[in-house]
Amino acid sequence: MPNYYSDNWKAIALAIKEQNNWCCQCCGKQCYQPQEKLAGYNRRNWAGDILQVHHRNHNPADNRPSNLIPVCAACHLNLHRGGYSSVTEGQLSMW
Repeated sequence: MPNYYSDNWKAIALAIKEQNNWCCQCCGKQCYQPQEKLAGYNRRNWAGDILQVHHRNHNPADNRPSNLIPVCAACHLNLHRGGYSSVTEGQLSMW
């Protein structure tokens, strides 16, 4: 399977997350940074608070800042609804 992400994707994604103070730009949820220790978090809490970076035009090769938005995992799943991925209603109901 081809990799459409650039070699520096991790650095690009980190910069987008930091520029937005680790906050989901869809729902406003404050997400955690990877080095934070989350006492009392179960797997569902932990997974839902991961901040990801979404490509607005669904093209992972287009890393212009205007095409990138930081979103929590639940919002990211929701953004990929409607034919852009294999996300199911069952996966969305987890959040």
